[in-house]
Formats: sequence, C-alpha cells, structure tokens
Amino acid sequence: MSADAAQRAQVQLEAGEYRASREAALAGLAEAPEDVELLMLAGRAGVELDADDATAQLRRATELAPENADAWHHLGEALATDGQMEEAGAAFRRAVELNPGDQVALSHLGHTSAAAGHEQEAVGYLSQAAQSMGRASTASISLVDMYRTLGQYEEALAQAQRIAEAAPDEVMATLDVAELSLEVGRLDDAVAAFQRLRELDEVPGHEVYPLHGMIMAELRRESWRRALDLAREAASADAQGRTAGVVAFLEDQTGEAPTLAGRPAEEGAPMQPGEPAAERELPTREQVDAALEASLAEYRRMHADDRRLAAEDLLG
Repeated sequence: MSADAAQRAQVQLEAGEYRASREAALAGLAEAPEDVELLMLAGRAGVELDADDATAQLRRATELAPENADAWHHLGEALATDGQMEEAGAAFRRAVELNPGDQVALSHLGHTSAAAGHEQEAVGYLSQAAQSMGRASTASISLVDMYRTLGQYEEALAQAQRIAEAAPDEVMATLDVAELSLEVGRLDDAVAAFQRLRELDEVPGHEVYPLHGMIMAELRRESWRRALDLAREAASADAQGRTAGVVAFLEDQTGEAPTLAGRPAEEGAPMQPGEPAAERELPTREQVDAALEASLAEYRRMHADDRRLAAEDLLG
C-alpha cells in the first residue's frame, strides 16, 4: 500500500499536482507513518502548498534516515523557503557531505551562506558549484553578484566574461561585462560590450541604454566630443527625453552654446530639447553621471527575469 501511495504521489508531484500528491502521500503515511519516502513526498508537496507541517515532515525523514542525502537536500529547501538560512545551510552541507555529486545542493549552500551573511564562505561554495554546473549556471551568475557585493570587481569581471562566452546571446551576461569593465577602468572593453548589446537587443527604443553606457565610458576619458556625438545619437531615439540634459552638459564642455538643458536632478523633470540654456539650469557632472547610472539600472531590471529563466533552462 505504501509503495503504491508513494508511486502515485511521485507521479503527481512531477506533474505539478501538488495537492493530489500531498493527499496521496498522507494517505500512505496513515498506514506507514515512518515511511521516509512518503514523508519526503508529503513534505515536498507541502512546501509547494505552503503547508505548516511540511518542514516537520522533512525533518522527521532526516531523523529516520540520517544517511539519506535527498532527505537533507529537501529539508534544506524547505528551511530556505521558511527563511531559516542558517539551518538550511546546515542541511545542505550535510546533503553535500553524503553526496558530493549533488551540485545543486552545493549551489544552494552558497546561496544560503550568502543570505546568512557568510559572504566569503558563499564564494567558495558557489565557485565549486560553478566549476561543475557550467559557466552559465545559476551558481556562476550568483558568483558574479557575490564578487560584486564584496567589491572584488576583477574577479566579478572574469566570471562575467566566462558566462558571456558560454551564453554569447544573453543580454545580461554582456551587460555584466560592460558594467564591470567600466568599474575596473577597461574602457575600450566596456565600449565594445555596450556595442555588442546594441546588436543583441533589437527592441525599439532599447538602443538608448547601451548608448548611455558608451557615453559613461567617454566621460571617464573626458572625450567630450565623442561623448557628445553619442549623446546626440541617443537623444534622437530617446522618447522620454532622458538624454537631453546629457547633451546640454556636453555641449557646454565642448564650448558649444547649450540648446538642451534640464532642471536639477532633485526636481525630477524630464529634460526637454529646444530650450535655451539661459532659461533652465545646466545639469552638473554628478547629475549626468547619476542619470546615466539610473538608465543602466533600469535596463538591468528589464532583463533580470530573462536572465533567471535562461539560467534555469541551462541548468535543467
């Protein structure tokens, strides 16, 4: 009976029928309350359904079968879902000890370590997982973010480049390379990566974002004329008028009479073309930098979900 219940629960779990899976597992547990497989199935389905007893069922499975790596893995996932990151990390660590080949648990261990505030420990686990799971895996992507959080920009860039090589058509991978190249002062590499973004992202209006990144690189070189040419190109495609103040600032830097000016950043008004500079205050360099950085942050948010889904496909 318990074997039949487990088989039904497993099939339904894999089909995404979590309620039916849980009911089948609970029915089996009514006759075999210490069946580890049924406890794991009930707990896994329960996690999906946010059931109060899901974690307890998985914890009981580890008590009954302390050498079962899968039980520890699933307990770690349940604890992480509950926000108990320290305990989740301990469960994933035990899963990896029992099954060193469980690279998904190792990746989860990196994530839970990071969430618990153990950044350097997280880097170690994620590095191990990235080596085994592939250069474009979720572990590899998380490693870029972890290095960036720690201010280890050279390491973040090297990891981002590996991901971009493995996923050359993925916008976020190339954006990471572009932004991190800017961060470490490799301006030619940054411009090349932003140019690649223009080729990858053909959505109308999106060309503004990589152009903003290229402007940032030229601003750091103080190559005002090149930056102005790029800003004018961006302004022509910028329906929201976000580039007008950048043009005004650069016209002023190159000695041209500014024809585009924006209110100070704190007023939040869009920068409109065609207004004499005398009637509106020119933006400062700090305001221009902040506007361009905000543009790239918006671009990153737009593609964040695409990255996560693509990474899951590559992983799975």
